[in-house]
Amino acid sequence: MNNNYSLVFNLKKAIIVSFLFVFSIGFSQSQRCTIYLKDNTSITGLGKIKTDGNIKFKLNSDSESTIYEATLIDRIEMNEKGTNETYKYKKLKNNFEQWLKVIIEGTVNLYKSDASGFYYAPGAMNTAGGFGGMSYGGGNITSYYINHEGESEVFKITSFGNISKNFKNAASDFFKDCPVLVERIQNKTYTKNDIEEVVEFYNMECNKAKTIPTASGTK
Repeated sequence: MNNNYSLVFNLKKAIIVSFLFVFSIGFSQSQRCTIYLKDNTSITGLGKIKTDGNIKFKLNSDSESTIYEATLIDRIEMNEKGTNETYKYKKLKNNFEQWLKVIIEGTVNLYKSDASGFYYAPGAMNTAGGFGGMSYGGGNITSYYINHEGESEVFKITSFGNISKNFKNAASDFFKDCPVLVERIQNKTYTKNDIEEVVEFYNMECNKAKTIPTASGTK
């Protein structure tokens, strides 16, 4: 009985943490963008993400809006401060789906999300107060997600802000097929601040080790 109660209570706390943060990606407000659909068509205009993840889109400020289901979209591209950014709708390990900014694509893909708002969670850091083992406060969280090429789900590798994740353990397990990279993670040559460099190293160096040489030029 007590074990079941604890499980349900912890699940409720996890849900509270997940939903009280407002995810502030680049198109949470109407913005010029290009939507690339999975049927290989594209359309350019003004897009805005809805709370359910679908996109409210119109060709221009005077045209009527159309709702595009997120699951029908391959990617969205937009210009942010002079830089073209790409977003994809990815499934997280907890079965939730979320728009994530594409940082690196390759043998291992790296995605990013930014969130801000009010949180109410157990053991959260930098809190304003607490009650009954729960803490509350506000702040910003940047989370990084990764997966291997071809995988449908993404895995949170690290985060910055009030909610953190043990990068050394998580990264060592994810990149366990590349001992040289794991060693650098374990001895803190690479920390969570180097997550982009870690993924680039894996894609460039660890991938080489898996390349099977051809017989061309041999006798």
